[in-house]
Amino acid sequence: MSKRFFFVVFILLCLACNDQVKDSSQAKSNLIELQQKSTKNQDSTYYFLKKGIELIKLFPELSDSLKAENNYALGSYFYAKGVMDSAAHYSHKATDFSADSLQYDREIDYFYQSWYVYYSQGKYGDCISIVDKLESLLDDKDYNNQVFVNYLYENTYKANEDFKQAILYNKKQINAYSNIPNTVPSIREAVIFQSEYEYQLKNKKRAYKLLDSLLNIESRLNETTKYNLYNRYGIQTFDEKKFKSSLDFFIRSLSHLKKVPKNRTSADQKARLYYNISEAYFALKKYNKAYTYLDSAFYLNSKNGNETVLRSILQKQLELAVVTDKDPTKLSNSLDSIFNYQKDQYTKKYKEDLVALEKALKKENEILAEKKDIEIKSITRLFTLIIIVSILIILSIFFYRQRMYKVKKQSLQMQQRLLRSQMNPHFTFNTLYTIQNLIKDTPLKAKNYLIKFSRLLRLILENSTQNYVLFKDELKALKEYYALQQVRFPDKFEFYIQLNNLEEDSFIFIPPMLIQPMIENSIEHGFNGINYKGKLVLTLTQKKSFLECKIEDNGRGLQSESSDIKKSTSLELIHDYLKKSTGKGIQITDKDSLDINETGVIVSFKIPFKLTKND
Repeated sequence: MSKRFFFVVFILLCLACNDQVKDSSQAKSNLIELQQKSTKNQDSTYYFLKKGIELIKLFPELSDSLKAENNYALGSYFYAKGVMDSAAHYSHKATDFSADSLQYDREIDYFYQSWYVYYSQGKYGDCISIVDKLESLLDDKDYNNQVFVNYLYENTYKANEDFKQAILYNKKQINAYSNIPNTVPSIREAVIFQSEYEYQLKNKKRAYKLLDSLLNIESRLNETTKYNLYNRYGIQTFDEKKFKSSLDFFIRSLSHLKKVPKNRTSADQKARLYYNISEAYFALKKYNKAYTYLDSAFYLNSKNGNETVLRSILQKQLELAVVTDKDPTKLSNSLDSIFNYQKDQYTKKYKEDLVALEKALKKENEILAEKKDIEIKSITRLFTLIIIVSILIILSIFFYRQRMYKVKKQSLQMQQRLLRSQMNPHFTFNTLYTIQNLIKDTPLKAKNYLIKFSRLLRLILENSTQNYVLFKDELKALKEYYALQQVRFPDKFEFYIQLNNLEEDSFIFIPPMLIQPMIENSIEHGFNGINYKGKLVLTLTQKKSFLECKIEDNGRGLQSESSDIKKSTSLELIHDYLKKSTGKGIQITDKDSLDINETGVIVSFKIPFKLTKND
């Protein structure tokens, strides 16, 4: 470590001593000032809030409201950054300062944020725990917050598919509404949700009875309630394959949605309803109408970028193109839309990463400039450094190692993103090229190939922005890929998966798209030109901190004596990523070097895994 670092640390210590807070009154003012500064400069938010935490530790007598606000702000900061564990920690901690009853309205925000962070992570048990505590703080006459608490309970149980409990808290919500003036529209909306839960529980008569009770008073319903009512009718009748009735309900729902003031509707609502209408037309084989509404849904969704709705729209467009493949233009346009969507997702992701990197570099340069300035101004304090030099050496080594670990981890994550950015388009290009050839030569085979490709594509689109995916989801994608290749090369080869020390549904997470390129390489190159049936065996063995992967085929083997990794961008990226994350890259062995009577290749490597998505 350089002398500059010691100068800087010493100067900061001296400045801290000179600027020391002397009493709790001054500490309160300083804490409020830090919290205000954190909202003005987003780049320094964490710095000011962390200073606030340090101040709270020095002055535990500070008010609970200030402590809670600081933790709440930290929770918001980490949630915006996507650091969910830290967001959950600080958001939950903000609720710990609530006493036996609610003292001020701001506390509701603390509980809601903590619930929402857990809800976003799928931690429904923690959600219930947070809402239980909030409920215990409410007054018996606090009907507005009772509505809110029951709303949180209802949505938690709904997400967990416990519809009996969802109905229970839906009814409690309605009961609380009944004690509040001018809430009749809200009660009617709650009844529609109750119908949904009854339908999910197979109580169809009860579900329709609830909807019919609202239909009987249709003239007294507002336009929003009418829209939701007919939309619910449409969803339930579509599920029962009553497509004509379902379409009529969706059309009526749309007519009421158009009457709702624009400031109370969203493009997402209209996009979903247009999509529902297109599905009904599709089921009725009225494909031109289906195309029209699907195009409208796509246009509306492009305004707010809801990825879940967009994936459904693209999938339906592909299905329509397959069914109406008499028009190759529509099929080609659908494939172009899917490819452009995937390309846009990666472009957006990496632009965000580049912007974040530029900001980090700019901030680091500013800090370095400030340190250099402090060093120049504080050179006269050199001699006092001797007293604390030994302590600084120990601290310097510790922080240096921590920094190096963080840099290495960030570098590995960036390389993993680059790897996926190479692999997904590579696979898509190969498949689209194959589809193009099949459409020209064997249209029927191309149609079958497209159906299987659409299923595989859904998996890839869902996993494409994830660093780690469930082990069973990756196996599912491999099986879908094998089924796709069987259509392309019928009876050309056999594929087997062997699992050792783990089950197919083992609850572990692995990086996506590491195994598939190796499988593809064997099919494309190993089995190319052979006059016998190929055999491909994937063996996965769970070790303490990684999966041992072996891929063995009986193909042509290597075409040279060298066993180096083939010079392709994707395989080199995988090799480099695995070497950094597990200490060992891809090993390729020509089987005839082990037994002259054997042909083929053995590829082996280690795959890192995690027990949770957020490890």
